[in-house]
Amino acid sequence: MKKVLLGIVLAVAFSLGVQAQTGEKSAVFQAGYQSDPGRLMIGVEGRYNITNNIRIAPDVLFLFPKNKVTGLDIDINAHYVFPLESNVSVFPLAGLAMLNGRYSGETIAGQKFDSKGFTNWGFNLGGGVEYNLSSNTFLNLEMKYTFSDADCFTVGFGYGIKF
Repeated sequence: MKKVLLGIVLAVAFSLGVQAQTGEKSAVFQAGYQSDPGRLMIGVEGRYNITNNIRIAPDVLFLFPKNKVTGLDIDINAHYVFPLESNVSVFPLAGLAMLNGRYSGETIAGQKFDSKGFTNWGFNLGGGVEYNLSSNTFLNLEMKYTFSDADCFTVGFGYGIKF
């Protein structure tokens, strides 16, 4: 069932990207922090402008291990962009989240216990700020709260390149 849902989410993301190829595209390389259980993360976000103000922004975030749990989160968010000045814009975001974790197992008295994985589904609400450095590069700050069985707050700082 999880594979079917992941396939549907990815198919929607790719079909939306096909519609948006006439608009601006960008990639954002991110680093940040997730509140629960307090882990550092790195990731990449793609952005596809559907209109001047609406864009789709799928992302993949790798969460570094803490308490023997490693994470890989996949989100699909929609942004509504409000330009404030020529080089600053803000945006609220809303979207779907798939939170994946893997417990690495441990060895006790020479006996190894199996690794276990889990997946939680949820939705994101948040916002961000974008500051244009040049016509094709920008800095990004994004914050979002994910509502799921494993609620968490994520803040990410990024460097983006427009195509």
